[in-house]
Amino acid sequence: MLRSSAQVTQMMVDAIFIAAVLTGVRASAQAQSAPVQISAAPAGAIDPSKLPDIEGIHLGMSVDQASAIMKTLFPAPSHKLSVTAGRFMNAPDKPWITSMTGQLVTLPCNACADLVVLRLNTPPNPTQVVSVERTLVLADSQQPTLDATLAGLRQKYGPETQKSNNGTVMVTLSWMFDERGNHLPASTPQFTPGCAGTIAQPQPGGTGLDNPYGYGFVLASSPVTPQVIASMKANACRSHVYLRVELSLVGPGNSLVRIMAFHMSGNDLDTRDVIAGQQYLDGLAAARKQQQLKSAQQQSAPTL
Repeated sequence: MLRSSAQVTQMMVDAIFIAAVLTGVRASAQAQSAPVQISAAPAGAIDPSKLPDIEGIHLGMSVDQASAIMKTLFPAPSHKLSVTAGRFMNAPDKPWITSMTGQLVTLPCNACADLVVLRLNTPPNPTQVVSVERTLVLADSQQPTLDATLAGLRQKYGPETQKSNNGTVMVTLSWMFDERGNHLPASTPQFTPGCAGTIAQPQPGGTGLDNPYGYGFVLASSPVTPQVIASMKANACRSHVYLRVELSLVGPGNSLVRIMAFHMSGNDLDTRDVIAGQQYLDGLAAARKQQQLKSAQQQSAPTL
């Protein structure tokens, strides 16, 4: 079937937008500069209710809390909910859930989508939500005005830390918080909107707790040394709580929102968790090496 020039143009706009969401901003998030302090957890631990949420899923929520919300948001058969899981190789730990994905299956239009992906940290720290992403592609009849969308986002998350336009077809809003949920200004050292959704957790794999992916390490730079931690501190994406929302515009004067993409991550929490995970594996490896050395010494001891 031949498409009109307007349809082709819209497809190109959508493709450019989605490519930017998935790849473009990730590259800028890897920039490193002056050292950034990796903060300790708030006294009394993180209170998820004080941190921002996407669809009711807050950063810092336990796997059970997040799972209950995802099951409510994505009931069968009109929705699909799937998980990935992992386990540490050469470690006694049980498998854990590494990610959850919920998506709308019964779509109001061919190009429509409603997708939520959340990521969880590795042991030994308690399993918590460290990032949440949502992509919403709306049917023509469901597209809200840009003004109404901006008002709704500001009512939910407060005034944005930064707002930027990519020509006339995309608007991006970014927020930065501390781990107590307090807004941080754009003048905060190392404020980098591209850090939203950029976490250090190993990539999820496996198809569930019965078929987990085996992880031999958490950080590629192992064992964890002061130099490794110093390198992580130099990365702007290893601190703060970030939220970024990208809006793709269509309609008369680009006044309607067709695509909304949310990226949210607890980068302090994520950083502490990956360091703890690798230190745990380093400790197990050192214990095995010590045991092997001890066994070798016993075997080589002469019989008197």
